[in-house]
Amino acid sequence: MTYDVYTYTFKKAQLRKAGKKVFTVGLLLLGGLYSTRLCAQVNVSGKSGLIYIPTAEVQEDRTFSAGYIYNPMNYAIKFNKRNSESIYFVNLVVLPRFEINVNLLRPNGMIPFLEGGIGDRQLDLKYVFLTEKAKRPSMAVILSAPFGVDNSLLTHAVVATKHVPIAKAITAIVTVGLGSPYSIGRRTNTNDILSDFKLEDKRDLPYHYLTGPFGGVNINFASKGGVMVEWDSQHLNVGAYALLFKHWTVQAGLLNGDQLTMSTSYALNLFQLPKRIRKHGKA
Repeated sequence: MTYDVYTYTFKKAQLRKAGKKVFTVGLLLLGGLYSTRLCAQVNVSGKSGLIYIPTAEVQEDRTFSAGYIYNPMNYAIKFNKRNSESIYFVNLVVLPRFEINVNLLRPNGMIPFLEGGIGDRQLDLKYVFLTEKAKRPSMAVILSAPFGVDNSLLTHAVVATKHVPIAKAITAIVTVGLGSPYSIGRRTNTNDILSDFKLEDKRDLPYHYLTGPFGGVNINFASKGGVMVEWDSQHLNVGAYALLFKHWTVQAGLLNGDQLTMSTSYALNLFQLPKRIRKHGKA
């Protein structure tokens, strides 16, 4: 049984539904978790970033974050021009400057029966090998693990980020990077995750994510929100984000002046006690 997804048209109702999902996921995260620090806004795969591009910003050790991203149909990563996508993620700083990111990409709407399943699961690793100083940026390498089958959000990039104060409460966070058009991965569904590795050209995929130079600027206003502009190696995107309740970040962007993307994320430190307990212990 199959569905003709190529006749599927983008509808305003789906955008409203995605907006409700962003808000609902945010409320669930806000109500169910205790947080101790703010996590910066995230990119399309759930890493520290702008809209599509990642940054080399360093998160506090043991920071756990989770969230949801809505990606529109015309700029969908795996189901490009066919379906919009929902991307769920968790991100954990397991060691100083070393992060593990797991994301799950699922299509919205009908797809061919043989393409169904849990979704496109991916594991990414990020290591900040150079921290930011007065006269140098922070630098990080981001690599997608090669064990997945037919992954689409593959990231193999080197990125640099620098904070530039503009005014007392305004900071420009400048990011530049280079994404490799090549990746090592598996394209067949076998039970042995240590076999069938091939060198792939991401430019052969329907949407080749981060396959060249990219960069962007995030203008942050007193750590309460900001606006962004980026070049994601293919398109020029703009966006804005806001910090709610000190720890919940909501974000929206306009991709290539064409379609909207939205996301929500939340973070907490896994090993820091609530404020009331810390005060009681000091008494």
